Amino acid sequence: MRSRTACCASCPGARRQLVAAAFDLARPPFRIIAGQDAQAVAQDFVRCYEQLASVPDKAQVCLAAALEVAGLSRDAPLARAGLQIARDMDAGVGAGRANAYHNTQHFCEVLLNALYLARLAASETQEMCEILLAALVHDFHHDGATNGGITFRLERLAADATMPYLEAARVADAGRLRVTSLIFATELMTGMRFARQCYLHLSAGAPRPSPEGIPEPLQRLASDAGLAREAVIVGEADLLSSVGLTVRYGELQQQRLAEEWQQPLGADHKLRFLDWFEEFTIGRFFSPNLRALKEAARSDAATRSGSPG
Repeated sequence: MRSRTACCASCPGARRQLVAAAFDLARPPFRIIAGQDAQAVAQDFVRCYEQLASVPDKAQVCLAAALEVAGLSRDAPLARAGLQIARDMDAGVGAGRANAYHNTQHFCEVLLNALYLARLAASETQEMCEILLAALVHDFHHDGATNGGITFRLERLAADATMPYLEAARVADAGRLRVTSLIFATELMTGMRFARQCYLHLSAGAPRPSPEGIPEPLQRLASDAGLAREAVIVGEADLLSSVGLTVRYGELQQQRLAEEWQQPLGADHKLRFLDWFEEFTIGRFFSPNLRALKEAARSDAATRSGSPG
């Protein structure tokens, strides 16, 4: 016999309350309050994401909430395309249901991370719409494997799966190209680094990055400061749950990835990844949390190796 708690949790009224609690517009990740503490914000994110795991139709719920908070019309072509993609994701299409990490939960976390970072950066309406869509679809149809030595394999998969929706919603050619660029900028080793280099070159006078080995969708970033900034936001949103929230949630993300890849990922792997990431660019608000994760990873690695901390 089911408990009263279990029955209540499954009824429509309880589900609506759960959604309302997970997406309270008076707190992060939807509203930014001056003077917030990075660790407190991280804890709010984690609470939201723990509740999100039980939310039905989470892709639709998250995108609709993000569009509302960003002040974006659902009738805009990019929004229409995104909402149709979200409906299909919730039905299991390209949703990575067999994946422990790259699944709808991850898609939604990145979407909400992107919303927060875009608001930190005071992104304009059209930029916000591109950022939210790219965040939602950046791993669309992910097959649970790595790129396997074929650079941008998974990013091309996501972009190719997204294009029919954009065409059906009559998104202009220029808009489709920009979304493709943003998806490619989430590729970890080349795309994300190139996006950051382009942004720093165009916004802070850093050296111009070399286009050698960079695919055409990403090369646009080198001459478009706005697009480069959007790309950095989407890339940092992709990693925020792993590198910028709490130590415990970062460890959970690594456990999920290890399960998906079916291989152990220990403290040394975590530390190498955090050191590779170095620092946030748009999301510097979360830098104290990144430093805490690095400190915990160093301590854990030292303990496991028997070295003094």
